[in-house]
Amino acid sequence: MDAAVSRKRSRLALDDDATADDDALKRSRTQGELEELDVIRPEDAWTVDVAAMLASRTLPAPPGSSLRPHNNAHRLRNGSIFVLCVQGNVQLHYDLLWQAPTCPPAVRRPLTAPSSVLPQLYAVSPSLQALVLCRDPSAHIPSAAATYSLPLVQAVGPGYNHFVRLGLLHPLGGGEHPLDALVVIDGRAKRRLVLPFGWGAGKHADTSAGHIVQTHLVKLLTSCVEMLARE
Repeated sequence: MDAAVSRKRSRLALDDDATADDDALKRSRTQGELEELDVIRPEDAWTVDVAAMLASRTLPAPPGSSLRPHNNAHRLRNGSIFVLCVQGNVQLHYDLLWQAPTCPPAVRRPLTAPSSVLPQLYAVSPSLQALVLCRDPSAHIPSAAATYSLPLVQAVGPGYNHFVRLGLLHPLGGGEHPLDALVVIDGRAKRRLVLPFGWGAGKHADTSAGHIVQTHLVKLLTSCVEMLARE
């Protein structure tokens, strides 16, 4: 065999091994970061001013959008659980509320696909309230994949910034843009769960390999609401 060809094949084999090692390391790191996410104990959780949030300017849907307004306000009561879709530039976490986690084409879907997330949450906690927290509802860019619009709450206004109060102000966002996340607030106005999207443990959620991340985050969201409903 030609020595040059042999050396070339050896280098290719080494490159393949290095790529496989890098992929395994990335998966290991991502899995480790996901495992660190958990429901916050009540005594360690921040208190959120839910009343101020509900009093903020709110639109039922983005202006000019074809999305149908959806809310569960008629079931709101003292002790309702809130799921906040804190939204800057990422659409995935909003879309996940209306559908099951996406599955890459190379992965075979189960015969019975998982159902949409938000109806599952309503079934566990009928008075649950789902809201979008965005910088400016009138300029908010709606999802292209969803059918419904959750109420859009203005998070930044004169004298208040809900992103700051939730600990989700983007460090490079000029004081007005958030770190995208799903946040669960319990019936005592405590911030009990933060699920990051596009950063932290959720930085790979919107990639071709994001199915495992999406599935883990949705499972944690559901189990958190189930736990809070029993408290």
